[in-house]
Amino acid sequence: MMSYNYKAYVLAIASVSLLSLGVNISSANAEVVVVGNKSSSVQSLSAKQVKNLFLGKSLKLPNGMKAEVVDLPSGDALRAEFYSKVIHKNPSQIKAYWAKRIFTGRGVPPKSLDSQSAVIDWVSGSPGRIGYVDSSAVSGKITVLLRQP
Repeated sequence: MMSYNYKAYVLAIASVSLLSLGVNISSANAEVVVVGNKSSSVQSLSAKQVKNLFLGKSLKLPNGMKAEVVDLPSGDALRAEFYSKVIHKNPSQIKAYWAKRIFTGRGVPPKSLDSQSAVIDWVSGSPGRIGYVDSSAVSGKITVLLRQP
């Protein structure tokens, strides 16, 4: 007869395996795109430029225009994927990064919007605005600045 601890251990390992499998499947199917206002003269950004903008290290676009960036809410799967693929940090690392920046008075995190459609509407409202969405959500209202498969 198996002990209770052994059963719990096997169940925990199986759960973690299934969860990581699910994350890998969803990541393989999504393409995160960084989007900007269609009327902006900026037509593309490098991954490094996007990283600097979203981490508050750069406040201007390459054309000198003030940049405004927006996030999806904490806990959103696409947000986690964006930070993993483009910024190379997980949600816990991002939370710690911004806690330190706020505490030292060196910045505040981007505001967040509830949905990809809200991001698209916000970005299309003014030049200098940057956000990210799944490539399937891209419309004629915005321009793709960076693709991260």
